[in-house]
Order: sequence, then C-alpha cells, then structure tokens
Amino acid sequence: LYFACLGAGYLLVEIPLIQHLTLLLDRPVLGLATVLFSLLLASGVGSLLSPKISLRASLLGLVACIGLTALVLPGVARAALPLSILGRLGIAAALIAPVGVLMGIPFAAGLRRLERDRPGLIPWAWAVNGAVSGLSGVLTALVALDWGHTAALGLGAAAYAIALATAPA
Repeated sequence: LYFACLGAGYLLVEIPLIQHLTLLLDRPVLGLATVLFSLLLASGVGSLLSPKISLRASLLGLVACIGLTALVLPGVARAALPLSILGRLGIAAALIAPVGVLMGIPFAAGLRRLERDRPGLIPWAWAVNGAVSGLSGVLTALVALDWGHTAALGLGAAAYAIALATAPA
C-alpha cells in the first residue's frame, strides 16, 4: 500500500502541475519539459537527502506543501503572466522545487527500509509503484476533467497522507 500510494501520489501531483504551468509558460512543450525536468531534478535531490530527513516528517511536510501549492498556484500563475519567459520559468521551477524535493524522499527511504528488513520485496515495491503510476495517469486525467486540477492535487495529497499512515516507524 505504501509504494502504491507513492506511485499514485506522484502522478496525481505531476499532471496537474503540468497543466497549471503550461498555462503560465504559454507553450505545452515548454510546460511539460519544465515540470518534468524540475520535478525529476528536485526528486533526485530529495532522494539524496532522504537518509538525513525523517520519513514521517517529510511525508507530513509533503501533504502540507501540496495543499499550499494548490492554494497559491493559480494566483501566482496569474500574477506572473506579465513577466518575461525567463521570469515565468524561474517562478515555475520555484513552485515545483519544494514539492519535488519532498516527493523524492519517501521512495528512497522505503527502499532502504526494505533493503534492511526484507530485501526480497524490493522488486515488488518497484512493480507496485510502477503499475499504480501507470494507472494513476489515467485516473488523474479523469479526475481533472470532471473535478478540476485542484481536486487532482488534493487526491495526490490524500495518497501521500495514506502513505504517511502506512509508513514504517
């Protein structure tokens, strides 16, 4: 359940960010590239920091950060529209970085825990995470079409909250 929630949560956050920031950056390809690059880079930093940061604290911070991002993203995007493309790129990266760093911590921390306690389950953790990520891409699109991108971000926060509830102590 833990690794499934991480897989679902990542896509439930990533896809709405792509949609919101495509509007800010005015070009779909630029929005996609910016979000993917920034989110993957920040997640990699989070993975590197994961041995030094509490898993539970990072998940709790992530849920709060996603909620805060969902609240401020539309207003910040509207306010940044008059800026140059470089200014808007900088704002997009700054909005993504905190969420991305925190999203990188739980997977690496969970794998480390499995490596220590049950190394035979590591392939299953990857498989469950990947399978649920694939399904959640479709789920995210459906939720965003019916209820909006903010609702999809809310479901992403909920997925990470469930991961927090199932996280190892």
